[in-house]
Amino acid sequence: METTLLGDARAISSRWLTDLNLTSLIEERLNSATPLEGTVDVVAIGKASREMALAAQTVLGSRVARTIIVSEVRAKSDRSEDRVLIGEHPIPGAGSLHAGREVTSFLTSDGHADTTLLLVSGGASSLCVLPAPPLTVDDLGEIWAAALRAGVDITTLNQVRATTSLIAGGALLRSVRSAHSTSLILVDNVISGARWVASAMTYEYNPSPEEAEALWATISVSGSLRARMLSAFQTRGELMAARPAAVHQNVVVGEPAMMLASAIEEATRRGYHVLNQGARVVGDVSSVAREWGEAARSADARTAVVGVGEVTVQLEGGGRGGRCQEFAWLMAKELSERARPSVFLATASDGRDFVEGVGGAWVSEATWPRLDEVGLDWSSVGRAHDTYPALRALGQLIEGRHTGWNLCDLYVALVD
Repeated sequence: METTLLGDARAISSRWLTDLNLTSLIEERLNSATPLEGTVDVVAIGKASREMALAAQTVLGSRVARTIIVSEVRAKSDRSEDRVLIGEHPIPGAGSLHAGREVTSFLTSDGHADTTLLLVSGGASSLCVLPAPPLTVDDLGEIWAAALRAGVDITTLNQVRATTSLIAGGALLRSVRSAHSTSLILVDNVISGARWVASAMTYEYNPSPEEAEALWATISVSGSLRARMLSAFQTRGELMAARPAAVHQNVVVGEPAMMLASAIEEATRRGYHVLNQGARVVGDVSSVAREWGEAARSADARTAVVGVGEVTVQLEGGGRGGRCQEFAWLMAKELSERARPSVFLATASDGRDFVEGVGGAWVSEATWPRLDEVGLDWSSVGRAHDTYPALRALGQLIEGRHTGWNLCDLYVALVD
């Protein structure tokens, strides 16, 4: 029964990869938006940057003048005529800083096209950075780490990033020299939508000093770092005082609800009664796991509990894992509390759940009894957030590969 349920869960969670076509979506959005004028420069930043750039090049053809791509990995398929830069994720590094400088230089160059097409996907906030002086990229690492320890949601983190950035919060638009610009956005933020993907890279964000201070307080930065952040905020304010030269439009090209619709359709096709948890599964992972456990335990029929989102994990200790692995680990206990055949599966749409080669994890009602067999203590693993080695020992990791998408995480619980 576990094998059957797991096979169904895998099929339900991957159906969207067959249903969605990035080239078709980009062509459709470009046709429905304000038409792009003349020649086009393509700037693609994020985990799906390479695939979005290729799709745009396919649609626009010879109208594409120049292309610059910021990604987290190199690929043999990169075109020689494209400029490809590699940044670091999830903590920005030297490559991310270099990418930020090169993208702004690309945009401000004299040889710009008539229109700039910005292709934005999740991960861009770390892959491409340009901190306002006196902040350094090492300072950004401290800020990112403080946010992870605080367990703030992704929107709050992106707002913190934007307060001191010369790229985020609409700052990047100050470098655009073409008369028109358009952003196509692949949404991975289920809390606040397209606006806060990539730290609002192409949306205006001008918080007051009081608002910025309140944000910094949520991640508990203090001392000299706090002072440098205030100076950087003031430097950013000087840049933001100038209005963008280009007439700009933001357009959503894909969003998490698309994945959810495919999952629901496949679950229904396979004969499950669907409990739709929606496309906004957020909050502390422990609380969310309890809610999903209750939904699974109360199901009277052959049921699929399905949802899309991004749970929050407050990191403590030096454990290794990811959001999906953490959620699955907590669900092992939830499923054990009622002896019914059941499976829970969590996958990252970009194909990487923080650990290289891992796309997510699964558990069943049989996972809990197996812990003693492999010498694992559920509570100890949970406290250390060391879920990766534990799930690897159980053989319950899901292999990850680069999907070319970034639409948040997909969660499926099946009860028979």
